[in-house]
Amino acid sequence: MNRTVKNSLVLIATVIYLAFILFFIEARLHEGIEERLEWIRTTGTTAFILNVLVVFMLFLILLGITNRYMVSFVTTNLVILFLAIMSYYKFEFLAEYLYPWDLFLYNNVINLLPNLYEEIDVTRLIVLSGIILAILVAVIVFIRLRKPPRLVRFSKWSRAGMVVAGLLVLSAFVFYRSFPVIDEAFEKRFGVFNQPWNQNNNYKVNGFFVTFLFNTQSAIVIPPQGYGEKKINRIADEIMGAQTAEESGDNSQTEQPNIIMIMNEAFWDPTLLSEDITFSQDPMPAVRKEQSGWLLSPEFGGGTANVEFEVLTGFTNTFIPSGSVPYQQYITQDLPALPAYLKGIGYKTLAVHPYPKWFWNRELVYGHLGFDDFIDIDRFDNPEYTGPYVSDAEVTQEIIRNIESTDEPLFTYAITMQNHTSYNAGRYEEEKISSQGGNLSDRMRNILDVYTQGVLDADAAFAELTAYLENSEEPTIVVFFGDHMPTLGLDYQVYKEAGYVPSGSGEAGWELEDTFNMRRTPLVFWNNFGAAQPEIETLSASFVAHHALDMAGIKKPPFYSFLKQMEGVMPGFTSDVKSAPDGSLYLVTPDDVDPLREQYMQIQYDILFGDQYSREKLFGVTK
Repeated sequence: MNRTVKNSLVLIATVIYLAFILFFIEARLHEGIEERLEWIRTTGTTAFILNVLVVFMLFLILLGITNRYMVSFVTTNLVILFLAIMSYYKFEFLAEYLYPWDLFLYNNVINLLPNLYEEIDVTRLIVLSGIILAILVAVIVFIRLRKPPRLVRFSKWSRAGMVVAGLLVLSAFVFYRSFPVIDEAFEKRFGVFNQPWNQNNNYKVNGFFVTFLFNTQSAIVIPPQGYGEKKINRIADEIMGAQTAEESGDNSQTEQPNIIMIMNEAFWDPTLLSEDITFSQDPMPAVRKEQSGWLLSPEFGGGTANVEFEVLTGFTNTFIPSGSVPYQQYITQDLPALPAYLKGIGYKTLAVHPYPKWFWNRELVYGHLGFDDFIDIDRFDNPEYTGPYVSDAEVTQEIIRNIESTDEPLFTYAITMQNHTSYNAGRYEEEKISSQGGNLSDRMRNILDVYTQGVLDADAAFAELTAYLENSEEPTIVVFFGDHMPTLGLDYQVYKEAGYVPSGSGEAGWELEDTFNMRRTPLVFWNNFGAAQPEIETLSASFVAHHALDMAGIKKPPFYSFLKQMEGVMPGFTSDVKSAPDGSLYLVTPDDVDPLREQYMQIQYDILFGDQYSREKLFGVTK
């Protein structure tokens, strides 16, 4: 057979094979064979073809480089199966698909695997991985021992053409935003476009591999329109002019209070699940008594570092690509964050977290945020464990030890670990609380009861800290909140069985109110010196710090006065849902809020990615 004809037939067969493999990957990642067939038949025909094209281009690049069909074929299969498996399990736990930047978080995943063991069908994962590995080994052994004739053979010019064509096509998917012609062709001719504001729908409508590549450029943040020194100075002058005399005080009070922020792992009120589900005791009596309102978290079930980012900087994840992690991607220089400002007015700034310091890149990031010291797990002295993690009570004791040993006013940001997923039966030697009623399966009730025991322990640790501080002569503020709601079963199973959210697959059928209710955690502003507590209904994490500064009587940099202004019109401000002061919910920022939103976006870009023109004027922190 003519070599050209043979080569062409082999490549056609490869495309057909890849189409079948990608179809079954899509079916597994989404709602099954029937749903994906309907997608291909109706709205997703072109999108599916483009997904096949993406993977085929990867194969062509490898074939052009190696000129060996089997090596290229096996490697392509390994890459796409690896990405698909990672995305499948990420969705099982966090209801999110795999993003390109997730590949840089492998240390985090490996470290958490022992505690997720019972949630994963490990046998199936091992068998699947074993089959893939066996096929790879078999192919390599066959090629080395038998040395069969090459299935295809191309000239060096043909191979160069494959590599160039493959790179050009893949680059079009990655850098489409930089070329309006390509962007327009994707949307108008092919009917596919990136939807970073709704990533789950993005992957569903455009297919996994197309969306994965689309998101690659999303990791690159483009300057907002008109960004420059002149515009930033104009915004800064306007904000400074609006700051009241009271807000721009001089920090001359005789004693600055300690400020303790406790971001408690997955802390939430499980009594909200259903009126039919009751508990043998109140799981959070101390927090309930002192609760100021609700924190609207930008995350669900994970992404703790993104909540932390908002609290400590006053910035918002709304203005960065969906699924990205600023701690991993963007914080590479010193920022005028809350710790840096407090440090500049005489505070000692301390971070406490009973986990390895490299997790979420905190070791490097905390220095950029202005922390003097970071006590990670290696600095705890023979800590008490409750379940697989250091207890919340131990974190409370560490906070108290540092208050007693520090002469300066102290800012402490503490992150707990005890109630981290997963919530499997037998996690605790003794459970002091249990649930009754509701239509929960036995396994889901076990998960709920284990989780609720963690809430009870967290509440007790909070009560212990406030009891100590009530008898302390040091004026102290405590801000306590959950970083996000807990993952209770795969695919929100506890929430669905309880009737807290609709029972369809994933977030199907959810209204904005459901999303809102799945993002709120208890929030407490407490103090031991009689300062007025803020009146809050729901508050985004970005707006927490300025309330703490108000309680402390500390002069606020103009940026924090701006955050107060933003909160006044849109107190809940996340990518997934926004809430107005009257309780109205929005997916997109209302027009009347757009001018403030534009200023917010410009300032955030300036500090995170730009030239920090606003640093001294708005943040009170010099370079």
